[in-house]
Amino acid sequence: MLARAALSLSLVITLAACASTRPAPIVTGGTKPLPKPPVTTPTTPTTPPVVIPPDFTLAPVGFEALPGWATSDVAPALTAFKRQCQSWQARAPDAPLSGGRYGGKVSDWLNACYAATTIQAGQERWFFEAYFEPQVVQGPGDAKLTSYFEPVIQASREWSPSFTEPLLKRPTDMITVDLGAFAEAYDNETLRGAPRTLNGKLSGDRIVPYPKRESITPYLGQIIGYAHPADVYNLQVQGSGRLHFQDGTEARAQFSAQNGYKWNSALGALRNSGRLTSPTWANFRSWLDLNPGQQKSTLNADPSYVFFQEETIPDYAAGPKGAANVPLTPMGSIAVDPAYHPYGAVVFVAGDYSGAPFQRLFVAQDTGGAIRRGPNRGDVFAGTGPEAGAFAERMNSAGPRWFTLLPKQFAPATPIASASSPPHG
Repeated sequence: MLARAALSLSLVITLAACASTRPAPIVTGGTKPLPKPPVTTPTTPTTPPVVIPPDFTLAPVGFEALPGWATSDVAPALTAFKRQCQSWQARAPDAPLSGGRYGGKVSDWLNACYAATTIQAGQERWFFEAYFEPQVVQGPGDAKLTSYFEPVIQASREWSPSFTEPLLKRPTDMITVDLGAFAEAYDNETLRGAPRTLNGKLSGDRIVPYPKRESITPYLGQIIGYAHPADVYNLQVQGSGRLHFQDGTEARAQFSAQNGYKWNSALGALRNSGRLTSPTWANFRSWLDLNPGQQKSTLNADPSYVFFQEETIPDYAAGPKGAANVPLTPMGSIAVDPAYHPYGAVVFVAGDYSGAPFQRLFVAQDTGGAIRRGPNRGDVFAGTGPEAGAFAERMNSAGPRWFTLLPKQFAPATPIASASSPPHG
């Protein structure tokens, strides 16, 4: 997923959190023994601080330190966590979590995963209090919260005057280089500070950067379909979307690859040039319609280009798969910087939305080029369709506070090194 807009003031209201005494749910059937959670939530954290010098620390706090915890809606986060657990349960228990500088092994999370399957509506807050301990996040980089969504756009299998911009599959000549693997193989600190992966193409016996947007030309068989240029660009910014074809069929344009260049908003470029004073998506679409001869040059202001793969939509209540390869949950999944937070991390973020407190629990299941800016930078997945899009367009919280919830009894004696997922570009 790529990045969205800029700035507003953060507003944080601290509310007292109430310890839950909800009894454990009764479990019947199944083959795996479920853990017995405590009757009450300890008020004193038992997990030792996770200190990862020099620029990133986690320190234990109580749930009462999380602004608005007692009244926040945590149900979507439980849905996202259950989906994450399905992915973990398919992996080896001793496998490390993907990305991040903390998180331990898959096995450290399985007790909570087994218990999550038994939780009923209304028990969600009790579950997180019973099985997790909060840690306050401190680290470098941007502190900002934005949002993205899954657009639903009209598309056509064939070119027409109304559908002129192609949606392209990942090119067959694109090569992905895993620099993280080379960093480990060569034990090289310089490589550890580079992006984890790079996309390029062969030029003779060398790998060179993949072309910018302006130099990408479709080849036979690469085109999924056509849509309005503003809609295609919106899909590329959001990272995926649903396609409603003229014959009534629907499909998902799922993120497949990106050419590697830093995202530069085409809407922002129009605004900076004075040609579009209010860079909303509706205004951008209208401007392109009024200036057909400038459509290509306008989009080419952004050298970044996203390729898709066409997929069926098995669950219309779930979003597209994020970078963690898990279907995203509306208002329950968040994109993070995987150089700091592992995929699957349970994070609580306290910021603001349109002048009101925005305090919610999420599961880290995605990332994006503009999100890889530090441990306090996040992008909330708002859901699918125009209502979610309206929310995402307005979400812009500066200076949010971040917390991460670690499983109880979790003791990361040796935290996962940052080299497992160095900062991306």
